[in-house]
Amino acid sequence: MALPASASQGLHMNGGEGHTSYAKNSTPQARPHARVHLPSLAYIAIFRRAQQRLVPLVEAAVADLCPDSAAGLPRSIGIADLGCSSGPNTLFLVSVGVDALRGRCAAAGIACPEVRVFLNDLPDNDFNTVFRHIPAFLQQMGEPDAGNLFVFGAPGSFFGRLFPEGSLHVAISSFSLHWLSQVPQELTTGELVNRGNICAGRTSSPAVNDAYARQFCRGLTLFLKSRAKEVVAGGWLLASFKGRSARDMSSAFNEDYPTDILNIMAARGLVDAARLESYNIPMYDPCAEEVREIVAAEGSFEMVGMESFEVPACNPVAFAGVKRAVYEPMLERHFEAGIDMEQFVRVAEEHLDRLRKEGSYKGMFVHIMSLRRRICVS
Repeated sequence: MALPASASQGLHMNGGEGHTSYAKNSTPQARPHARVHLPSLAYIAIFRRAQQRLVPLVEAAVADLCPDSAAGLPRSIGIADLGCSSGPNTLFLVSVGVDALRGRCAAAGIACPEVRVFLNDLPDNDFNTVFRHIPAFLQQMGEPDAGNLFVFGAPGSFFGRLFPEGSLHVAISSFSLHWLSQVPQELTTGELVNRGNICAGRTSSPAVNDAYARQFCRGLTLFLKSRAKEVVAGGWLLASFKGRSARDMSSAFNEDYPTDILNIMAARGLVDAARLESYNIPMYDPCAEEVREIVAAEGSFEMVGMESFEVPACNPVAFAGVKRAVYEPMLERHFEAGIDMEQFVRVAEEHLDRLRKEGSYKGMFVHIMSLRRRICVS
């Protein structure tokens, strides 16, 4: 995920490769250079299923960009992962793109162009962990010394410009676009109070939900305008992100879990209730119609395809671990020494297990979209 510096402090996944890190708790990928972390196996469905849905889109994008002859083939191909986070899953989709390009060129009997891979996330992201996986990635790609595959880190907010004009052919964003550039201003100024909630949701007021929806619209519009400068005409923008199934906010459920967990902790005196009242996270789960409308209004990209699906809930223990990996930096920044993350995990496991037994423990709703850069913006 990538946000402006003003909004990004504390908004990053747990770094490193320890047992509470995002790398340890995110999905191991089915590729030789990936390390399999047993504690995360129960959580495979959410990320792997979404990423596997992106695989044919990445392959189709590469096929569309690469003709059957050397004529018209770019000398250099740019592929970017926007919101790469850290861990072995960072390199999965870009490696799919590289494999597809090489396979396409081999089948046509033409030389493969050089490939520039850009890994983008916020400056606070654990790029050291990302970079530690690059030698194995290059080895797997057969590129330790070949010299036509180049990997770069690109720290910064994807809501603004990151790359030179016309430098990207395929841009990929996996599980990042539901993060906002900031909490809606109405909540930070106190104009609105999201009592009992930490983001937009089923029990938030219509005014709060509308504020989050407007902020998402502003952010996605900026994201598209920035990519429109960077992606070549006819290039591709592919994304997966959390969402909800309908305009009605009653279809939003996944982010109710952290709200419930923190409210339980406040009721037990484990976190300061007054501080919780002022805590909101910059996250919004849009419905497909909202996304389509924003893409159409911005106008730089053609919506080639969009599909949505629900990923079943995973083991509560694994899910609690992932929630810690995602939320710990933000929670510690807001509550400082006033929150014990071990207690957060225990309460999360207890609450999610209770929901599972009641039959109300749900998974995650995911959108996958495929956009092509218009040659002439109407």
